[in-house]
Amino acid sequence: KISVVKHIVQRNNCVAAIQGTLRMSGLFAYKDKDCRYVNLPKNNDIDADATISPDKLIQSMRIYTMFPQMPNPLPNPSSSSSTLYDEIQNRPLQMKLSGRNPHEDIYGRTYTHISTSNVSNTIHGVYFTVDVTDLPGLNDVDDDDDDDDNDGKEKLGTIPPALDLFSTKQIQREWVSLEDLKVLNNCSSSSPSDLNSEGGESGSKSINTINSRISVEDPKPTFISGFIVRQLVKEGVIQISY
Repeated sequence: KISVVKHIVQRNNCVAAIQGTLRMSGLFAYKDKDCRYVNLPKNNDIDADATISPDKLIQSMRIYTMFPQMPNPLPNPSSSSSTLYDEIQNRPLQMKLSGRNPHEDIYGRTYTHISTSNVSNTIHGVYFTVDVTDLPGLNDVDDDDDDDDNDGKEKLGTIPPALDLFSTKQIQREWVSLEDLKVLNNCSSSSPSDLNSEGGESGSKSINTINSRISVEDPKPTFISGFIVRQLVKEGVIQISY
């Protein structure tokens, strides 16, 4: 298994994808010339003030094999874009009419996401979890953007913006709850401050309690990583508060 993981993460295209993901997160960007949004260890030494530790980031890494729900039969390679669009829009109805299981294939393998109308290879998804619970200004993300109050603007300015692939364009960050992503059920509200990535369970909460929070709704139409994030919650990589 270790050799398989090494083969995946050491390939040039995987390294480039990981670098791009971390860069687009905005967490490692500079807020100004001399200050980043998060504190990083200096000279790879252990730093108690560091927000993100490379060791913890690596330890949080999980690799999951993602299996797509593809069209059956596959469209002709010469199909027009409108034909391909119609296929993916009509696929749920066609599966219902044909009796095809929309959740797993004939071998019992669970579909983790919905593929576009083409041949889609199995994906190896590499996931890193970063605990930003105590990031300054995090809970002010929902402040009114039109507020002219200087203090409000200053708080919003402490939140790392999302970035494009080349870090040349800043994008307003939006938080989406795990309930809206169909990862958790709606028995209580979640927010970014509810999440923790230190691992393990919170207090004396049992595995059954955690499992009771996991949504049973199909996440595929909503969130490509819905099943994966559910597993991260079950494993305690992402903690939830109650």
